[in-house]
Amino acid sequence: MKVSYSPQLMEESVFRHLNHLERSGYRSDYDEFHSLADPIYELPEDDREIAFEKVNRLFFLEKLKLGDHVLRALEAVGLIPKRKRTTKRSALLQKNQNAELAEEVEEVEELEEANGETGSSEEEQVEEDAVAVAEEEALEPAEENDEVSYDLAREFEERIREVVVKRAINKVDEGSNVLNRVSGNPIIEMRVLASRFSNPEEALDLDAFLIQEFMHAKDMVDPEFDYEDAFIPGNPSVKNLITSRFRLLWNMYVDARLARIGVVSVLPKEARFREFDNFYRKIPDKQRRGIFEGIWLTDKFTHEELLSMATDLDTLMSKYVDPGEISEEERDFIHLQGSPCPLCKFPTYNWVDDPESICDEMVIEAIQIDFPDWESKDGGCDRCIEVYELRAGVG
Repeated sequence: MKVSYSPQLMEESVFRHLNHLERSGYRSDYDEFHSLADPIYELPEDDREIAFEKVNRLFFLEKLKLGDHVLRALEAVGLIPKRKRTTKRSALLQKNQNAELAEEVEEVEELEEANGETGSSEEEQVEEDAVAVAEEEALEPAEENDEVSYDLAREFEERIREVVVKRAINKVDEGSNVLNRVSGNPIIEMRVLASRFSNPEEALDLDAFLIQEFMHAKDMVDPEFDYEDAFIPGNPSVKNLITSRFRLLWNMYVDARLARIGVVSVLPKEARFREFDNFYRKIPDKQRRGIFEGIWLTDKFTHEELLSMATDLDTLMSKYVDPGEISEEERDFIHLQGSPCPLCKFPTYNWVDDPESICDEMVIEAIQIDFPDWESKDGGCDRCIEVYELRAGVG
């Protein structure tokens, strides 16, 4: 699998990162970059773009190691085997052995010079390296079965032709997509804001974002998930609503799997529940929490299952709510925020759940003249009910 980065992403990321380092008082990389980049302005104009791209690539990949964020994320989700970590562990082991050998040779001198000191600078460096490896492993899955994980990662790596990381224009533009998926030569395209690479202190947020998006991409090329570009019926408002619910359910599926392997996600579980709660607040509290926990604990979903649950409330509830917990009558009164009003068809956030209980009989009759199949349990938005009250002369 080839991993490549767009020149625009490398240029802006390097620029932002170096400026952040320079403002923080670390000028060495900043000065080195300008020592290589400034003379390029003396070249013929046609040669400058290639020369700048070489310098930006050098700093993005080699000097600042910004591409390592992408590689760590690919390793964490199992799209490539964890080769880098094994190499670092071997180097650390060798360094520990060298330190032990040096300690044996200089044992007498250390005893004479210790005077209560805790250890040599070499030992301190080894300890720092150990901490660095431990921090890196915090983003990596647990190693219950390394051999199986390695084989699966090799399988995905061989299946995907290339990963292309590009600069996103704005937050809406961020995310992952899989190109050429149907043809059998899939290319993962990741779009990310260059500003995410600017601050080393926000590296964990960048890693979490990349891991989340690569998990989506991995699902899209996984035959078991069986992703397809499904047609969503309805007007644009309904499509947007279903798409938002589907994205939420898919994010929950991603978060739950990451939690099970000990990898930090973009949002913790309770934050994701608050998002779920906002979409499904009309469902009674007990059942709403039960549905969320049921989704969270489900090991496998397909694309079709997630889309069905996002499209149809009955599909979602029948999967995670026991039939006896909510009666049919109670179920009919669940009108979710954002669902289309049965009268005007627009997304509705202020429902009148049972117009018959609060409206005059003439209002109900007026509605049924226009909508013969409508029943009071279907509800309606507050604006439609107000219109029919005015039409019936009772408003």
